Amino acid sequence: MVEYNPFMDEVLYGDPYPVYARMRGEDPVYYVEEYDAWFLSRFEDIWRAGPDFTHFSAQEGTTPNHLLTKDTPLNLSFASMDPPQHSKYRAQVAGLFKPGAVARIEQEMRPIVKGLVDAVIERGECDLVQDLAARVSVRGALSVIGLPLDLAERASGWVNGIFAREDGHRGATPASMEGAKDMFFTVLDRVKELRKSPEKATGLLERVMNSDVDGDKMDDFRLASLCCVVLIGGTDTLPKALAATLYRLWQNPDQRRELAGDLSLVQDAFLEGLRLDTPTQHLGRTVTKEVEFRGKVLKPGQKCMFMWASANRDENEFDAPDTYLMKRRPPRMLAFGHGVHMCLGKHVALMEARITLEEVMRRLPEYEIDEANAVRNRTEFVRGWLSLPARF
Repeated sequence: MVEYNPFMDEVLYGDPYPVYARMRGEDPVYYVEEYDAWFLSRFEDIWRAGPDFTHFSAQEGTTPNHLLTKDTPLNLSFASMDPPQHSKYRAQVAGLFKPGAVARIEQEMRPIVKGLVDAVIERGECDLVQDLAARVSVRGALSVIGLPLDLAERASGWVNGIFAREDGHRGATPASMEGAKDMFFTVLDRVKELRKSPEKATGLLERVMNSDVDGDKMDDFRLASLCCVVLIGGTDTLPKALAATLYRLWQNPDQRRELAGDLSLVQDAFLEGLRLDTPTQHLGRTVTKEVEFRGKVLKPGQKCMFMWASANRDENEFDAPDTYLMKRRPPRMLAFGHGVHMCLGKHVALMEARITLEEVMRRLPEYEIDEANAVRNRTEFVRGWLSLPARF
């Protein structure tokens, strides 16, 4: 019988996908008594549960740190709200993340990406995560929020620290909590400065400072909290998804060659990398009303985790789910979530991935990855490459 715990060595330090496959086959609605939590591993169950706010709530948080280890303070933004409250506050800033607004950000990001490639191309080698993907994502996140780009290196350090783990310790460490605290109060100081000179505010900061929700004008603490959510979400997962795509293309040189000859396939290539190596392993909800999945009864107060990474390799949803097929184009996928809590920065991530892959395929299409020196992170929450050295 399959055994699973998000902190078991096989999941943290090994390959979790065989465990996920056994869960889907043997016990797709899996109960972990230690956390009084259910783990849904099949695509169809998560697709059904994601938009369901009759039986589930996000008000106690959505991350493993909130729901399982309970070692992280609840965020004050709409990430921890349910409809209709969630929808109102999300709508306040949603326009900044729509395709038209993202197209304007792209004009700023293209020269940044080109400059990053310029900086490494003469060396003939680089770290595809640290020298390229991570630097693209953090600058994109700062631009959307309206924070200065000179915070880029500190912001990357904060976010990497938040997801750092220590052997033998479950969940957030004292060091990661200290990094989160430094991030919050640095952003809070910036918010307070802009309150005194609101004409200097841009991006999300400008939008929130100059609007309200049903008469509720966000105070400094709540605004800083929202900025931190966007900064973390925009900085952490894209580098892992982009690095995974570059890694899979290297593993499949015929598909990489086809992509280099037809850049219209760039988004297909990225989405398939995102499906196959979904960074966010799981997010969840708190059960508010009794609900049944496959004969198992979930009761109010219990936690329910949606295993995105497992769902995106579900053999009931995808043919040859463990194979990278650049032109797969599935009708649905769960890498960006599903329902009202779908990733707000989806279009920003797609834009950043597209322009970065275009630049790499134009100028460095024959890169070779030094897999022996590549490094993955060790976390129950977000999985992916921390370092991916390459030569070209």
